[in-house]
Amino acid sequence: MKQILLVLVILMAFSIQPKAQTEEDALRYSFLDFGGTARYNSVAGAFGALGADLSVLSVNPAGMARFKSSEWSITPQIGLQNSSTQFMETNATNGHESFVIGNIGIVGVIKAGKESASLWKSIQFGLSYNRLANFNERTSISGISDTSMSYVFAAQAGGIHPDDIYESLPFTSGQAYDTYVIDQGDSSGSYYTTQMHQGEFNHQHTITRKGHMGETAIAMSGNFNNKIYIGGTIGFPTIRFRQEKNHSETALSDSLEIEHFTYNEYLTTRGNGVNAKLGIIILPTKWLRIGAAYHTPTKFYYMKDNWSSSMSSKFKDGESYSSSSPDGSFLYKLRTPGRFIGSLSFIIARKAMISADYEYLDYTRSDLSSHPFSGSSYNFSKENNTGDINFRATHNIRIGSEIKIAGPLYTRLGFAYYQNPYNLTSVENNEAKLTYTGGFGYRVKSFYIDFAVTSSTYTEDYYMYDPILVENTPIKKSNTNLIFTFGRKF
Repeated sequence: MKQILLVLVILMAFSIQPKAQTEEDALRYSFLDFGGTARYNSVAGAFGALGADLSVLSVNPAGMARFKSSEWSITPQIGLQNSSTQFMETNATNGHESFVIGNIGIVGVIKAGKESASLWKSIQFGLSYNRLANFNERTSISGISDTSMSYVFAAQAGGIHPDDIYESLPFTSGQAYDTYVIDQGDSSGSYYTTQMHQGEFNHQHTITRKGHMGETAIAMSGNFNNKIYIGGTIGFPTIRFRQEKNHSETALSDSLEIEHFTYNEYLTTRGNGVNAKLGIIILPTKWLRIGAAYHTPTKFYYMKDNWSSSMSSKFKDGESYSSSSPDGSFLYKLRTPGRFIGSLSFIIARKAMISADYEYLDYTRSDLSSHPFSGSSYNFSKENNTGDINFRATHNIRIGSEIKIAGPLYTRLGFAYYQNPYNLTSVENNEAKLTYTGGFGYRVKSFYIDFAVTSSTYTEDYYMYDPILVENTPIKKSNTNLIFTFGRKF
């Protein structure tokens, strides 16, 4: 047996269990971007007081009451994601491309008869699918460090008898023991040693994520005297998320027996939820529109995680070892915070418009809870309390404009500012997410074609393992979307 004695004294063994539901899951599914049709995207989602666009069913359903005729549209979207990292003065870049349907839907309009005395001019019924978040991305981190993830495996196993280590920690330290990445320091298992006990190690770390969060919306709205528009939506959001992490370390010291080891983590998450949205738009004058909308918290009554992991090692004498975990799964519930959106739009000579949306949501209102069918009484109090400490309420701004160039041609620009949801004391980087948008459209009486480009940049903190052992790796992300909408009125 290959054995190198090393007593590890680590004050905190940071958990690298492939999956335990955390406050970060609640944040991932609470942080929604604007998405939908090309017109909506080209003005950065500043559409809360405008309406007559299928995207508004998931934003301000009162905007559906602005439709004067029935309409359907479909929006394909190409996504280009890039990320760059710097770890121990080594730079790495990576990218990912995707093709999705950002929006598809239909609205039907029932108008009051010309001889009707009712001030309700029309009612609308709508059905749409809006993609609210894209998780497609790929990030690489590389560099040389004098610490190793194996230190965490060794510390985590301390106090567990070698005969019980795989059963107790099948996703982490049990595999490290099976592959001789760590070994017992004494016969009782009171402490463990690691093969990576000296020198420097080349780290290669990759995170690949795929999936989305989308919402099917059923809406109804009404137009009162062409002055007041109201609407409501029942939304059925779904989550489809898949993540794979690959961590590899190569020993650079000739005195070590181990050559390298690789640790892989796999996770899939599926969720289904329900929410409601209420909205109103008021036209006090011909040139001013005022909108407001409230989104109830989304209750994901079904959230299921499935996860597994594997590890392999190779030694300089030619010996290789591998180990795989069992399949893990857990059923739970999630509530994401409600939102308030206030909107203003100014119409200029029927040739242009300027619009702004303000959005407020409190990320501390996210909440994880046990599912009655999970067979577990775990109450997630630790995770929810951590979220209360690390997260905060945010104030987001979206601004957009549209100008009618000539005849059926339109040009559009927009900008969105999304505050970082972390408290200033919780992360090193607290940059806001900035998105710049633009596009154009061709619109005639019976059909329209719109095109949009959105470009966003933001930075996230990331630790490959225990923050006591390894420094933060800021991940700089940029996302560019090319969006097309084809619609027809009938």
